[in-house]
Amino acid sequence: MKPTMKKLLMALAVTGLGSSLAWAGSQWAEPTAFQKRIPGPARLPMMQADNSGKLASTSPQFLADRLAILNHVSAYSYLIDEDRWDEWFALFSGDILFETTVPCFGTVRAKGMKAFRKFVDVRFRGPGSEKNTTVKRHTMGNIHVASQTDKTAEVRTYLLISVAMPDGQFKVFTSGTYNASLEKRNGAWIITRWYIEVDASAPKSEVPEYPGIEFKPDTRKICEARKS
Repeated sequence: MKPTMKKLLMALAVTGLGSSLAWAGSQWAEPTAFQKRIPGPARLPMMQADNSGKLASTSPQFLADRLAILNHVSAYSYLIDEDRWDEWFALFSGDILFETTVPCFGTVRAKGMKAFRKFVDVRFRGPGSEKNTTVKRHTMGNIHVASQTDKTAEVRTYLLISVAMPDGQFKVFTSGTYNASLEKRNGAWIITRWYIEVDASAPKSEVPEYPGIEFKPDTRKICEARKS
């Protein structure tokens, strides 16, 4: 197991899915007092960034890699909104670690492409999705490359999901952040970890019992009154 992935799986213990581990001294940002008191599932690890403003590198290769990283991450939104599922899944590695925390739903982890596809088919696509006429836009903003080396990168971006209904109604579905780990493999960048931090509650759905999928529901009393 790669050191970065090993550290991540250990750090996930703060969610209650494993044994405890201190944040101090790791590559993950220490949660602020504000982050700790936000209601809902505990937020998962996010990369500690270098915010010094210093130039990381001026080499043409570094700059070319930076553009490729940004292009790869932003493709996520266009492909999922247009139902280009095969191209969308190709953004992720076979050993992808997908995670999401959703208030009044819970914390989900899917390890590996088979588990990831299974969860997406149930949670994101679902029965009848082939007849869908509702337009969703997964808008990204404030894209921040927290770290970049010759072979790895960590990216954070805000998300805002809007929904345009067939009858013309428009609403904002939720906000949050995307947190991506990427590796350069065989000369191309690919996403190895994708964590969606969702700010507001979302409709509940089945979480399939499948090898590689873990689910910890949000069981707060305030969530009991919400419609499923």
